Amino acid sequence: MKLKTVSQLTAIILTAQTMSGLSAQEVQPNRELQIFPMQFSFVYPITTQGAQTVNYRYNFSFNLLSGKAGAVTGVEFGGLFNQVQQDVTGMQFGGLANKTNSLVGIQFAGLRNVSKIARGIQFGGLANISSDNTGLQFAGLTNINESLLGLQFAGIANISKKVTGAQFAGITNLSEYTHGAQFSGIANLTAKSDGFQIAGVANIAEEVSGASISGIYNRTGTLRGFQLGIVNVIDTIESGVSMAIVNIVKKGFYNEWALTFADYQNVGLAYKMGIQKFYTIFTAGANFMEDQLWMFGIGFGNCTPLNSRIDFQPEVVTYNYYPNNFKNNLWTFSTHLKLGFIFKLNEKWGIMIAPSVYQLNSNLNDSGLPYKTSPIKEFHSYIHDEKDFSSLGVGISVGLVWR
Repeated sequence: MKLKTVSQLTAIILTAQTMSGLSAQEVQPNRELQIFPMQFSFVYPITTQGAQTVNYRYNFSFNLLSGKAGAVTGVEFGGLFNQVQQDVTGMQFGGLANKTNSLVGIQFAGLRNVSKIARGIQFGGLANISSDNTGLQFAGLTNINESLLGLQFAGIANISKKVTGAQFAGITNLSEYTHGAQFSGIANLTAKSDGFQIAGVANIAEEVSGASISGIYNRTGTLRGFQLGIVNVIDTIESGVSMAIVNIVKKGFYNEWALTFADYQNVGLAYKMGIQKFYTIFTAGANFMEDQLWMFGIGFGNCTPLNSRIDFQPEVVTYNYYPNNFKNNLWTFSTHLKLGFIFKLNEKWGIMIAPSVYQLNSNLNDSGLPYKTSPIKEFHSYIHDEKDFSSLGVGISVGLVWR
């Protein structure tokens, strides 16, 4: 993933320069300049120095509408546009836009700041465009940067080829390489990330060597770190772990079905997916003893080979119980810590046994009783608030495993 979007969006926005006269061909960074204290202009070339204003370096520059200068060491104000051919060292304020070859200081613009090199802070209502920035960028819409060492803030998007620092965007961060942190309300798109990514919806990266956390979706080529989301899709995990409800790893995918029989789930079917280090469990089943109940569960587990014939399989699973008609339900769930062992019959089949300890929480019915979820008596129970029941107990599960 080379993120062609970076160069494409940069080109689109830069074409807008022709509409405001901010042409990149006008920059002459190495020309010798004369020094003069100040200049005033209405609109170029109606200035105190006429058309020769581009041959001067000023300490103070004021453009009623728009103006040009060779360089500014001090302060420049513009009602619409400020255009400085060489460098600004100090502060530049433009009602719509500022453009300079090099900035050391602060730029404020209602719409856009354009600077080839920026060492300081840029505030733009629409966009900040810089090929090299060491400092801060703030924009209501877009920051576009070839290389950033510092911070970017944007209401919509940050677009950068290389970032060493932090990116904050209300919508999207796009970067070819990130070493630091990315925070986005919707998505982070990065070719390579060696830092920390947080997105409200999605993180998409070719390589992750840090942490990637999203509210919904992570898509990664190669993972060497940590990912957390609802759905993680990864080509290869070289090191680290991926945690998700739906965990899809194209290389090294762990896939298991288990038919189980337990005191707390008389018959159940479980599907496990992810990687051996960390997989997600989806299960459904039924109880036939005393209260007849349906249950649905979700959990997480790990499978560690002890030798060629035995795997150790610790799991945490939460079961929710429902009556046969799914009506007048007593809110009931139990969380089991299962310490399972799989005795492999061959490469595909195995026999599982898993003792467990659990905590159960339930409402009470009109008779002051909870659902009876297991015939094994709990070793500790109590009622609180006169309507809620909690207990601690042990269970046992056996089953047949297919991989």
